[in-house]
Amino acid sequence: MQIKTIHSDLYESFLEKYPYQSFLHSSYAGNKLENDGWNVEYLGYFNQEECVATCLLATLPLMKVFRYAYIPRGMAIDYKEKGLLQAFIRDLKRYLKKKNVVFLEIDPNIPYQQRDKDGKIVENGLNNFEIVNNLKSCGFIHLPMKKGYDSRKQCRWISGIDLTDRSAEEVFSEFSYMTRQDIRTSNKYQVQVRELQKDELYILDQMEKQTSQHQGFEASTLTYYQDLYTYYKNHVKTLYAYLDLNLYGNKIKCELSKVETSIEKTKEFLEKNPNSTKKINRLKTDEEYYQSLQKKIENISNLYSKYGNEVPLACCLFIEYGKEVVYLVGASNYECRNFKGPYAVQWEMIQQAIKKGYTYYNFYGISGYFNEGEQGYGVFDYKRGYNAIVTEYIGNFVLPIQKPIFNIYKKLKKEL
Repeated sequence: MQIKTIHSDLYESFLEKYPYQSFLHSSYAGNKLENDGWNVEYLGYFNQEECVATCLLATLPLMKVFRYAYIPRGMAIDYKEKGLLQAFIRDLKRYLKKKNVVFLEIDPNIPYQQRDKDGKIVENGLNNFEIVNNLKSCGFIHLPMKKGYDSRKQCRWISGIDLTDRSAEEVFSEFSYMTRQDIRTSNKYQVQVRELQKDELYILDQMEKQTSQHQGFEASTLTYYQDLYTYYKNHVKTLYAYLDLNLYGNKIKCELSKVETSIEKTKEFLEKNPNSTKKINRLKTDEEYYQSLQKKIENISNLYSKYGNEVPLACCLFIEYGKEVVYLVGASNYECRNFKGPYAVQWEMIQQAIKKGYTYYNFYGISGYFNEGEQGYGVFDYKRGYNAIVTEYIGNFVLPIQKPIFNIYKKLKKEL
């Protein structure tokens, strides 16, 4: 068995067969890491001519003279083959020691224990405790399995929809009642969805900054979104939901005309039949509806004064890679939330994912807290409305390569 550096094409070819494949494994992610200052190489583990494991190895300087190593989302290897795993890690440690690496960190996107859409552990469900133990047997330290958001780490909790052999109608039927209604509301308002081009990413940037101010988190930068387009190439897309005030206004005017006609006919009838309870109630209902439409006409005028004809509602950036679509970044116009722009975007992307044959729609990061009032509950609950099932990953692992230096680093940083 031997570790060799390999070309990214061979690496990608091996990844295609790996069941826990992630966009963060990809050579596109590797290119972005290089742009961010990491040293990146692709390693293959060979049994004679057969490649049996691979990884994207990224390193950074540590304490000036040493290096820190990271394998995003872990090695592509059969973690349940304990002998293979131990042999690979043994040889990898030797390889890393020559590079003056102090420690290696991995965060495999391997499920820890099966959970349902409410975040509850499924009784007698699947688990990967064996994989955790196998990694420990190789010398890995299993870091505390925390809940909540940590911008320094990849998310440990996600939720998503299994799209395997399922139609859009079947998927839609399993959304919550409120989610289905919100999607129908966006259709009623004739919310439009289109794909943004790279030179239009300022729209996402502006909306994300507004969302971050409202919700109290730190927004990414326009450069970050542009870099994703540069390095992920045709694997990234951004969908933008907006309200076309001409379309919407014409719809309201048409409704207004219909209700005016109905009111006139009802009044004519009541002149001849003043005691008709049914028509009296109908007139009351129509007049209330007429007033609501008048308010919408007034609102359209106010929106036009502020935004022009196109009112931005929501913007979401997605990565399409391997077997899944990943919802990576989302932003929305809180002031115009009643038009349900985010629901229009998600439903459009889910339908596209099904048409293209993707088998998993990854809503990505959630906090791991599932009770109302806890951190991130609103995000979790929104995704749960799409019948997104919770996945808990096995967490972060650290492998000391030079133990004396590693122990000194731990005391200095107090992070591990």
